[in-house]
Amino acid sequence: MPQATDCLQPPLSEAERAIVKSYGGWTSFMRCMGLKPWEEEDVAEGKAILRAFVAGDEEDEADAADQAAG
Repeated sequence: MPQATDCLQPPLSEAERAIVKSYGGWTSFMRCMGLKPWEEEDVAEGKAILRAFVAGDEEDEADAADQAAG
């Protein structure tokens, strides 16, 4: 169920949106990370965490492709 502070979600890439959705929405993601969705500094930190998650996923996919190829 969406929460009232989900409307504070900043613009996200498709990959970032998928990660946030897996947590149940922006507010749930931020709370899981110990962040407040209404604090600008916390939002910036949340975005940085998402970028790291996406980069990690892309790296894992590249490693899997390398192993499958050779």
